[in-house]
Amino acid sequence: MASNYRRYGLAALIYAVGFAYILLRWDAIPDPVTVHIGPTGEADGFAPKTLLSTTLLMIVGVVLSAVMPLFLPPRSLARHTVKVPAEGALPFSETAARRVEKLCDASADVVSKIVLAMAALFAVMNIAMVVPDVSLPFWLVIALWIGFTVYVVVIAVRMTSAKDGIEPDAEEQSRNEQLRYQGGMGTYSAPNDPMAASVLPSNPGKIAVNTAHEPGKRYVRRVVVGIALIPIVCVALSFAV
Repeated sequence: MASNYRRYGLAALIYAVGFAYILLRWDAIPDPVTVHIGPTGEADGFAPKTLLSTTLLMIVGVVLSAVMPLFLPPRSLARHTVKVPAEGALPFSETAARRVEKLCDASADVVSKIVLAMAALFAVMNIAMVVPDVSLPFWLVIALWIGFTVYVVVIAVRMTSAKDGIEPDAEEQSRNEQLRYQGGMGTYSAPNDPMAASVLPSNPGKIAVNTAHEPGKRYVRRVVVGIALIPIVCVALSFAV
């Protein structure tokens, strides 16, 4: 957990240094300023030189960095239980709760690594785009984007494919038998399950949130808000530039 906070702090520092460098080199930045580079490596989008237009890519990065944690299921869901009718109720499982906690920790670790890598990439790309004497060769720009994409895919795959080493207890085995056909898109709906989240046999590398209860619904609403914020902010910035 502490390492995640350090990565977020370092990402914030990278963005701060990027903004400061833009301000220090303000006189060297042309007007209009480049805001988009086409597939051939040539600038094909320009805007009047303002603080927003010269730091646009970093602002997008800050927004993404703030929104991405919204997609993480709260670790508290692992042991959050809801009262359900005793008849037909699924049992609470200690190993299922530990499995959810472990995946929550792994997910938070992956997101913090992505946020840090994204901060470094966006800051470098932003500076190279607007400060003429810091421009990068087009092949290097492509290589950096590809490297970032590969890095994200690799750490995400490693997380979902890693064995957690937790042997299921009798309660989890019973739960798995009854929930074997449940799950999809990170959610499931089981009103007879007192647990707010689980790891289902259909997708053992992913947390599934129980949307039959309010904690699960609250998490889904948070995810929807996060998904909606990204295009809304991007559209707003495009009109503001």
